[in-house]
Amino acid sequence: MDTFKYEELIISLYKDRTVAILGYRENGGQQRAKLLRKHGIRVVIGLRKEDEYWEVAEKDGFVVLPAWEAAEQAEVAQVW
Repeated sequence: MDTFKYEELIISLYKDRTVAILGYRENGGQQRAKLLRKHGIRVVIGLRKEDEYWEVAEKDGFVVLPAWEAAEQAEVAQVW
């Protein structure tokens, strides 16, 4: 399956759901969170309170919560 079809599939499955992205590093979590948000999917970021990326995610406009709280609020969780 090519990348475009894969992204279409993910977006269709996550429509009308809240997705917790657990981890916000540059090697995946940031890109996935932005892609989902661009397609109208509600995204919350889950991190440890002392994580250096907490402020980065907030500056990018995401709701950032401790990892367990983000997972509890979501119907789907992705770990990066």
